[in-house]
Amino acid sequence: MLNDWRMYTDETGTEQNHTAWHEVLKAIAQLDGTTRTLVHAAYGDHVDLVVAGGNQGLVLVQWKEHEPVERHYVLAQDKPPAVMTTLTIEGSEVAFPAAWCVPLEQAIPVCGDILRTCEKGEPNGLSWQPVEM
Repeated sequence: MLNDWRMYTDETGTEQNHTAWHEVLKAIAQLDGTTRTLVHAAYGDHVDLVVAGGNQGLVLVQWKEHEPVERHYVLAQDKPPAVMTTLTIEGSEVAFPAAWCVPLEQAIPVCGDILRTCEKGEPNGLSWQPVEM
């Protein structure tokens, strides 16, 4: 189990070191789109997990791998590409493709697997879409 995550949340406004994976997952599960809208967790300089939003029960989940090469992914569901959805992140309304805004209850098990293993895996019913940087 990976218990040395660095975690930042907009609720606290500070970075916490040596955070256990289940504490990060708890913060993700508490995203509400108002007072809790962002959780950024990093494991060393290797990977980053960012989960944002929470309004209407939807979140944006991003996964970044830094080694051996930088790769960036967003968790997606099957929705028409032209449809947009707005999420509240740190007090701002931000528009994203609706496919990138997944239900929090579906994101929690995916994030739990990531936090325990540092592997994005292949989530059931969702997919990882590469994001060009």
